[in-house]
Amino acid sequence: MRIIAMPEDPDQTEPLRNPSSGFVAYVPVGSLARGEALVTTGGERTVACDICHGAMLKGAGTVPAIAGRSPSYLARQMHDMKAGTCRGPGSALMTPVVEQRTNDDLVAIKRVRLVADAVVRAAGSAVD
Repeated sequence: MRIIAMPEDPDQTEPLRNPSSGFVAYVPVGSLARGEALVTTGGERTVACDICHGAMLKGAGTVPAIAGRSPSYLARQMHDMKAGTCRGPGSALMTPVVEQRTNDDLVAIKRVRLVADAVVRAAGSAVD
């Protein structure tokens, strides 16, 4: 399973390199519902993301925000933590979480805005 990210407007992305040009992530069928369940409940193997990453996943103390991050960023960070090659200050807290995840779990979690949207739906609030 994989995620394919494409520019919303290729002309703005290349050759103009507009930093405001967005991307759309295409994900495997069923990964959105599965990712929402993993994000909001932990999926029986670990804790929900908001326990550490804070309300609306906007960060809590030294734990970084993950809401709105690109799927490639989340993929790279979680893969590196699982492989033991990410040794940042917060990776020690996250390593036991990602070690419990399969690659399919990680794909399901990495959907753009899914992380924020799942918590918002669970909390019954609106995304700002």
